Amino acid sequence: MLATGACTGRDGGGTTTPGDVDPDGGSIAEGFDLSGVSLSVSSKEFTESVVLGKITVHALRAAGAEVEDRTGLMGSNIARQALENGEVDLYWEYSGTGWTQHLGHDTAVQGEQEQFEATAEADLEENRIAWLGPAGFGNQYGIARAADAPGPAGGVDSLGELGDFVDEHPEEATFCGAAEFMDREWENFQQAHDAPFPVDGVHQMDLALNYVNGARSDPCNFAEVFTTDARIDSLDMEVLEDSEGYFTTELAALTARQETVEESPELEELADLLGRALTEDEIIELNGMVDLEGADADAAALHFLQENGFVG
Repeated sequence: MLATGACTGRDGGGTTTPGDVDPDGGSIAEGFDLSGVSLSVSSKEFTESVVLGKITVHALRAAGAEVEDRTGLMGSNIARQALENGEVDLYWEYSGTGWTQHLGHDTAVQGEQEQFEATAEADLEENRIAWLGPAGFGNQYGIARAADAPGPAGGVDSLGELGDFVDEHPEEATFCGAAEFMDREWENFQQAHDAPFPVDGVHQMDLALNYVNGARSDPCNFAEVFTTDARIDSLDMEVLEDSEGYFTTELAALTARQETVEESPELEELADLLGRALTEDEIIELNGMVDLEGADADAAALHFLQENGFVG
């Protein structure tokens, strides 16, 4: 699913591969002892989620745990079901997804920290799912176009302008979206912005193709993106301004069944340690290593762990 290749550090020197890494040579091995613990780590299928999963796999192994790598499950519902059923023990989720999709709320909580706390409290109480961390970054949906988009589409700079654009230029109202966004967000998004895109102008496709096709304005002038994706800058795309805050920032956190945390309480401290180091700049760089430089997710994860002194 992900391309394999070298992972280059920020200074352009060297490659991080498993053979270069000493799991006993960093702060995780010194500060944590999970020897005798067996855990299964999962993720969703897109780059950022897989990278977060791989970071967790290698961090837990550095702490002495026996880890099964089950990263790359297809979609939020499948990953969450696997967690609830005990098929996997840990995966990174986003607080807004937890709130609306897994807990069933219609309206997001304003404020990224407030949203995280509300999700964590409700999920623990209702489902005994613990939210650990969170990370120092939040991801969210955005709608983007090519910075040099031709015709009237090039004049749309905010989500609030989409309604008039669709009404005045229906033939130019074309959109690319991935399956999960189309299932979860599309109808509500169009209603909220009074922007009913013509059905024949809407294209459902793999997330990676959203960026490519949106950047070339073919077959779509507008595309769903993740705001922490490095391809936005590399492909010279412009994210439409969201002045009304329709898309809320969703802090990432490591989720686990509460019984897993009770059996291995060091998981909370380890998730907090990783989360503090996972800033927005850091995750954009890691995403770019995979999507732009051709690194595999393991190499990006090991680069992160080594760069922060978590492994040697």
